[in-house]
Amino acid sequence: MACNAIRTGERYLESALEHVDCQAQSIGSFGYMALSEPGSTLSVALTAVLVIFVALFGLRIALGYPIFGHDLASHALRLVIVLTLATSWPAFKAIAYDVVVSGPAEIVQTVGGSAELPGSDGSLASRLQNVDEGLALMNKRGAGRRGVQQGDWFQLGFTRSAFLTGTLGPLSLVRLTGGILLALAPLVAGLLLFGFTRSIFTGWAKGLVAVFLATILVSLLLSVQLALMEPWLQGVIQLRAADQPTLSAPTEGLTMTLAFALMCFGAIAFAAWIAFNSSLSARLFARNSTEAPQGRREVLSYQTVSTSTREDRLLHGPAVAASVARTIERDQRFGRDPSVALLEQAPGQRSAAPAQQATQVIQRPQPLGSTHRSSGMSSSRSRTNRDEAR
Repeated sequence: MACNAIRTGERYLESALEHVDCQAQSIGSFGYMALSEPGSTLSVALTAVLVIFVALFGLRIALGYPIFGHDLASHALRLVIVLTLATSWPAFKAIAYDVVVSGPAEIVQTVGGSAELPGSDGSLASRLQNVDEGLALMNKRGAGRRGVQQGDWFQLGFTRSAFLTGTLGPLSLVRLTGGILLALAPLVAGLLLFGFTRSIFTGWAKGLVAVFLATILVSLLLSVQLALMEPWLQGVIQLRAADQPTLSAPTEGLTMTLAFALMCFGAIAFAAWIAFNSSLSARLFARNSTEAPQGRREVLSYQTVSTSTREDRLLHGPAVAASVARTIERDQRFGRDPSVALLEQAPGQRSAAPAQQATQVIQRPQPLGSTHRSSGMSSSRSRTNRDEAR
């Protein structure tokens, strides 16, 4: 697709913006069609990837791995997404291309129209061109200072350069980036099938979201810049037409253009940070404000459970020893049970068994591991002398 050439001098900015927009749309549409064309190298590679994916899933079933309902739904959904993004241009155009290319303009038109921002009705490029022509006229007439003042001419020239950079740079960045990402859809779609490549597909999708948000932010900022600079520039030109000096105009114009240029590039960085910051999205979509404290409580409870588990492991050895000691004691008691002794005695001697039972003393066995251990506190001569000295 041939785009219009950029014209120097008159209508430079408007023609440059139209050319960049045309190139972005051409890259996004024709690049996608070239990559997804049947018989192309990428199409053959995508077919091989799909065959491998289905074969691996069939191998899992053949080896007897458990397959649940959510596994089947997840695999089917991924196959549908890949085939939609990589092989069907009408579906891709409705789902992604029109959203990224035309969606921001519709949102800016709705928001800017309600706020009565200039350029929100689709005339943003032409009104930016009018401002550029006004800045060029200021460079021609100067600030009206007596004598030769190199500072005024430098500031006026730098004002227009900053305006062109802050306008053409951000818009070209977001539009061309969006077009390139859209063209790479058939290449990236197959990476959704496998876990070790899924992060690349996720990054590609986040990049499209960042482009979408950045286009909206930059367009709204440029509309605000128009609302600020158009009446100011009109007043400066009228004063210079009446041959009145505008000594503060160079500094004021340079300040406004530099400020909005920095804000536009900062808006692009902010949109990318929002799209790629997963922890921020988790906090924004939290169910309630107590979710994070609840998570901290769960961590604390997990740490408590882990600590108690370690303590239980430390006490496990003495507990086993005590259990063995109780078992030995129970066996000894069973061996000395009076009822067993009565059964072994003669019938005439059974009457004396209760008396013997009363006088019999059953010694408690020592715990396991304490046979050669001192049960009392040891004493020595030096300790006795020290206690007497106190």
